[in-house]
Amino acid sequence: MSRNLYALLVGINEYPEPVSRLYGCLKDINAVEEYLLERVATDGFQLKLHKLLDQQATRQAIIDGFLQHLCQAGRNDIVLFYYSGHGGQATTPKEFEHLEPDLLQETLICYDSRTKGGWDLADKELGYLIDKVAKNNPHICIILDSCHSGSGTKDPLLETKVRRGSIDRRERPLNSYIFQPEELETIWLPCSNPEKYRSGWNLPQGRHILLAACRDFQEAKDEINNERRGAFSYCLMETLRNNGNKLTYQDLLRQTNSLLYSYFNQQSPQIEVYSSDDEDDENQVFLDGAIAERQSYFMVSYNKECNDWVIDGGAVHGIPRPSKGETTFLAMFPSNCKDLRDPSKSVGEAEVTEVLQSLSKVEISGLENLTKERQFKAVVTRLPLPRLGIYFDGEKAGVNLARQALKSAHLGKPSIYVDEEQELTKAEFRLLCSNNQYLIVRPNDDHPLVEQIDSYTIENAEKVIRRLEHIARWQTIVKLQSPPTSSIKPGDIKMKIFSEDNKELSQSNGICLEYKYKEGKFSEPIFRLSITNNSDKTLYCNVFDLSGLFAVKAAFFKTTLEIKPNSQPHFSRRLKNSIPKPLLKPGITEYKDIFKLIVSTEDFDAKLMEQDKLDAPREKYQTRSLYKQGTLNRFMDRVQNRDVGSASEEMYEDWYTEQVVVTTVHP
Repeated sequence: MSRNLYALLVGINEYPEPVSRLYGCLKDINAVEEYLLERVATDGFQLKLHKLLDQQATRQAIIDGFLQHLCQAGRNDIVLFYYSGHGGQATTPKEFEHLEPDLLQETLICYDSRTKGGWDLADKELGYLIDKVAKNNPHICIILDSCHSGSGTKDPLLETKVRRGSIDRRERPLNSYIFQPEELETIWLPCSNPEKYRSGWNLPQGRHILLAACRDFQEAKDEINNERRGAFSYCLMETLRNNGNKLTYQDLLRQTNSLLYSYFNQQSPQIEVYSSDDEDDENQVFLDGAIAERQSYFMVSYNKECNDWVIDGGAVHGIPRPSKGETTFLAMFPSNCKDLRDPSKSVGEAEVTEVLQSLSKVEISGLENLTKERQFKAVVTRLPLPRLGIYFDGEKAGVNLARQALKSAHLGKPSIYVDEEQELTKAEFRLLCSNNQYLIVRPNDDHPLVEQIDSYTIENAEKVIRRLEHIARWQTIVKLQSPPTSSIKPGDIKMKIFSEDNKELSQSNGICLEYKYKEGKFSEPIFRLSITNNSDKTLYCNVFDLSGLFAVKAAFFKTTLEIKPNSQPHFSRRLKNSIPKPLLKPGITEYKDIFKLIVSTEDFDAKLMEQDKLDAPREKYQTRSLYKQGTLNRFMDRVQNRDVGSASEEMYEDWYTEQVVVTTVHP
């Protein structure tokens, strides 16, 4: 069954006075029409096009375009309303004041809106029209290249470069609206979440997607790249031209925003989805309606304000700041690349040099003829492994030997796991030298975490540094988090813990497992785990026990699990948790473990993470062709060995982590 694409395109340059003239709107509409003709030729749609330009674009003509043209669309069809012109604001009638906290309604300024007897097309009227079109459930996209953040004062750039009209302060009669006041109450709800709709438009009824040129306090530029065009429309069409027809709305806006930011840093396009909460409309293909597979990535572009290359992810997106020679690396791909897991399609590498709030500066390598107009997709391939900060404290003889051992701990060079921290408040652990003993303790607690080492000798100093490196590897795994570009989300995989009598244990405040008194003695608590894949893709996972004595063991499953989508839960064997006997003797009755779940889209080698409890020697584990060398396997290997080899990955997989603290209690 062929699909129809009903398009209503409105562009206005020549406004009657007193509205200022624009210059790029007709070019915008011509570019959109050209794109639609190419799109239908490729995808086989039947294009039903209606254009209104300049004096044709009266208020009534736009209303008729909705009611007589767009309302013909049926369930399998697509609707596009594209407006390029002035936006504005108008005084809200008293009857609607409860819907507008600022007493101003957002509007589109039609050709005749500011003439005698003319009115803007108010947001409530646009919402009413969208609701009419939505009755037959077509796929609806609304694109507005305008702005309405006027203060009522005249902007010196207004006549040539900004798409914003003045506020209409006339008192508007109720009978000038296209609906009756009682109808409004049934289709309009005040915005309960203003932060969700940051364009300023709030069109709550009729399932649709809105693409707006800017936020409510910004201006939509009417000039870009020395061309009289709407800046938003120009970047939108450039993005579509360079990426084909299979971009999702979310990807389209993101790449458009990135391109626009390379020209202006004060115009941020917005995407707003009006549908039920369980819909995934922003991940539908642009002007299609089909849900596309999500691929998480960052955009790399040149930022004029920073005067540097950046990714559109910063501290708020989970990008860790560079620390002590360690930073984040990303593989770069062409902006139209569809497969971001194939290293052969990568065109370069980006190294994070500075992390800002919502952006990160990067240094690009491996690319020739790099121009500032280019854009790239990027996925994280390597996360920083910062060294563990240790504060050296106490008797000088012990401290001096420990410093000497630290400087030659790695093949005659300084340790790659541990750094001396000069301020106690910044340290994670403290090496306390007291009474001719080395003690590893917390910063504000003198209780030793592992067995003390007697006597200050260079051999013992080297031994305590090795212990600290062991703890550093354990600590790195504890802190291991999902990479910011992972497509595996919370809820895709579920880990549950069950007691001996098969009751699920709540993980909200950690889990407490207690010894039970049976037949005249205390018995270790028995439990088991289950793992469930709730996603639509095959996932690989394993659970690690990070013990209180700094061991790391994949103790729950014999091998990494391969779990098909939406399959039955996978249960571990029944296990006992206990407090080590050397700890029970001095009266320690609580012992903490961390159960860490690691999930990947590719198989991985759990043995790369394992290490014994302290004081047991550990030989470097090596693997040969058992597993593909993906980013997760290489990360695991770096946790233990910190090799910085040049071997390239065979794939860039997604991965995800979560963990729960388990306390074992002996009465």
